[in-house]
Amino acid sequence: MRVPRPRADAWEKTTIDVLARQSRRRAQPETSAWRRFGEHFKTGRVLFLGDTVVAACFAGWWVQWTWPLLLGWLLAVASYASTGLYRPRLHVTLLDQLPQLVSHFVVAITMALTAPAMLGVNLELRRHVVGAGLMLSGMLLARGLIFMAIRTGRSAGLVGHPTVILGGGTHAQQVLGVLDRNKTYGLNVIGYVADIPVPAEDAGDGWQYLGGFSELPRVIEEHGVGVLLIDEMSVDRPQLIDGLRNRAGMPATFLLLRSWPLDSSLATGDHIGGVPILRLSRGWSTGQRISKRLFDIVLAAGLLVSLAPLMLLTVAAILLEDWNNPLFKQVRVGRGGRLFTMYKFRSMRTVPADHSDSAWSDAAASRIGRVGRVIRATSIDELPQLFNILRGDMTFVGPRPERPHFVERFSAMFPDYHSRHRVTVGLTGLAQVNGLRGDTSIDDRVRHDNYYIDHWSLWLDIKVMIWTVSQAFGARGS
Repeated sequence: MRVPRPRADAWEKTTIDVLARQSRRRAQPETSAWRRFGEHFKTGRVLFLGDTVVAACFAGWWVQWTWPLLLGWLLAVASYASTGLYRPRLHVTLLDQLPQLVSHFVVAITMALTAPAMLGVNLELRRHVVGAGLMLSGMLLARGLIFMAIRTGRSAGLVGHPTVILGGGTHAQQVLGVLDRNKTYGLNVIGYVADIPVPAEDAGDGWQYLGGFSELPRVIEEHGVGVLLIDEMSVDRPQLIDGLRNRAGMPATFLLLRSWPLDSSLATGDHIGGVPILRLSRGWSTGQRISKRLFDIVLAAGLLVSLAPLMLLTVAAILLEDWNNPLFKQVRVGRGGRLFTMYKFRSMRTVPADHSDSAWSDAAASRIGRVGRVIRATSIDELPQLFNILRGDMTFVGPRPERPHFVERFSAMFPDYHSRHRVTVGLTGLAQVNGLRGDTSIDDRVRHDNYYIDHWSLWLDIKVMIWTVSQAFGARGS
């Protein structure tokens, strides 16, 4: 079951619905097998495969291979995934990524060697440092060769993604000229979409008109478009971009040229012929989701074991107070609008389910008991959500889940509210550690949640969790 989305204007709604109904098997023009391979080429997967092959070869060749080095490699790969080092770029050069690659690897190896030392395991430090240096060199060499192969394939026309430009201004035509002269960007421009076609005398070579904005779904389906380049100088449809970005399953990558009126901190450092590129996020990449999920499982399992005595004591205290069910269950909205049952320790006297599903939390303060005040003030009542995290309903850090009644209400009031559901909901979030709990501004929460999604990293999760622990004994709300 999914929660209804706010109504969109007729054109946007039609566009999004048509795109959502498109089959995964798109109608493709007749191309060679190499060209079809190039159009679906995934840089991130190849880079991850290269790192895996290096680690496997290193483990099989070097007799000094030990489990701390394997742990260091795993931590490094998770760090690369969480910080976008497996994401595709228009400029693929090793020198651009070298500082990040080396620094993340050094931190990962340091953590991997520190953990055994803290457990009293005797390690030969020199041997492990040499091994880590050799493995890092192999990974950098493999990445450099992969980048070289990608640039060669792009230049030869074997690797490229069908691209459509939204907007018909001179700025977009200049970008088209750069892409025509330099195939190493890997973007094969089919033409442009605009409400008003550019006069023939003003159009440059290869400037093919594909139709108006209402025909965008047809253009994407017929040509198997993988990338949309939006020229903000001639397109004034931010609601269109927001709608397409937030639609699950959308096949296109969105690159915004120059100063689109969005958060400029989304800039990736990438560019086309000196024109800055903003890459919109429709959620986290596969690598980011995997690294975050592994982090959740390991930490949740460890906390459940270590906090088991505290949780049992809490159950006993709740039972002694009024001898009712110590667990509180409530339906919340998760990723993609899916409903799930969220668990808490009960901190209030029980009421009918339909009342708790539609009553704002601060309005029920009078029902909080003595035990409830303690466990709410210390966030102990949230501990059963560790089971939700293990099940995959939730994650440690993300937008807080809300009840369906309020999701429908807030989605109608705040246009960007439904964007929060691009990712898995969390036990805590950036909005909460910034004081946005209980009866606080929903608009402020939405901005913080979407900022978190667009700028996610594993380190950002760790920072939010540290802030959450430091605030655990302060005022709070759901």
